[in-house]
Amino acid sequence: MNAPASFPPARLDDILTFLPGIPAEEYEHRAKLRSFRNAASAMIAKTECRDARCLAWMATEAITSLIYAPADCDELAELGTFAKRLMITAMQAELLRDRGLLP
Repeated sequence: MNAPASFPPARLDDILTFLPGIPAEEYEHRAKLRSFRNAASAMIAKTECRDARCLAWMATEAITSLIYAPADCDELAELGTFAKRLMITAMQAELLRDRGLLP
């Protein structure tokens, strides 16, 4: 008797679920935005620095509504740059707080 076939579960992807058939380049930009949004959400929960938390909230709010919104690759890339800068600034705020230079 043969054992039943075992297949790995299908990979669910929110971007492809809501925007099926988008080009690979657009997908990469949106996936990067999703990663920044997730990192910002984690920082909100973990940081003790109010300035870092505010910057992470800004990143989360800016990105969340636009991950699935109509946009071309240049606009998505610009939003990615904005999100990256906010997160870098938030991380710097944490470092400054750890050194006692920020409350």
